[in-house]
Amino acid sequence: MEFNYIYGKQADQFSNVNIPKFLIKEERFSGLSLESKLLYGLILDRMGISQKNNWKDEEGHIYVIYPVSEIQEDMNRSEASVNQYMSELEKAGLLEKKMRGSGLPCMLYLKKISYQREV
Repeated sequence: MEFNYIYGKQADQFSNVNIPKFLIKEERFSGLSLESKLLYGLILDRMGISQKNNWKDEEGHIYVIYPVSEIQEDMNRSEASVNQYMSELEKAGLLEKKMRGSGLPCMLYLKKISYQREV
């Protein structure tokens, strides 16, 4: 049996995006759209790149550079939709954006959620 090589963007079909289960199961996030939860997973995936590049602010917080145009392409959604998903994450306290000016993409800070089980 002979197998074919993988070329270019075909490699993307074998990568995964992890969406933390708390976004799906926790009642307090039930108002978030599935798309905003997917976006959280996509930004979380980019954290690895940020860590490798040592992208930290003056307080040591890791940030992500993920231009809206790339998110649009990755999610196959319009700019307005992507901005809506980001807004949902911001309102839920899961994302913070910092403007950089001069047409540069925002610095994105994901918030880590921890929860305690009720006993």
